[in-house]
Amino acid sequence: MPSRYRSLPIASIVLLAVIAAIPSAARAQATESPLVAEARAFMDGYGEDLRTGDREAIAARYDRRGAYIMFDGERDFAPWDALAAQYRTAWEPPAAFEWQGMIYEPAGPDAVVVNGHFLWTMQPGEDPIRFRYTGLLIREDGELRIRLEDESAIPGAPSAP
Repeated sequence: MPSRYRSLPIASIVLLAVIAAIPSAARAQATESPLVAEARAFMDGYGEDLRTGDREAIAARYDRRGAYIMFDGERDFAPWDALAAQYRTAWEPPAAFEWQGMIYEPAGPDAVVVNGHFLWTMQPGEDPIRFRYTGLLIREDGELRIRLEDESAIPGAPSAP
């Protein structure tokens, strides 16, 4: 083997070790599109709004034309004013909330499908309930907003992924 190629396997191993040491989430974020970064920031803010019980901020996250809401397999279309009224009067914030394993898939130049899980703790000291989550975020008036939201409890599921 020519001497110039002898160090190639070692360099390849070193390069692979460096790449493996970088967390996959960091690699994905470094190459994600601006739309996906915006959706990720939207969902992070949404999670914070849920944790702090910011009813107005949560209502503002929904499409002004309304949203399709699916919960445990039941679907309904809710006009925005009805969603806002529900968050202002009937909705109760969780004791704790956490998104898990969220993925973001562009569905056009101004739309992103979001999918993953979340943990919702009803009362302090209780075990969290794990839910599946899928959302469709669509740009409206320059901002991403929720047009579809599908949440389903996972009965008996452990709280960690």
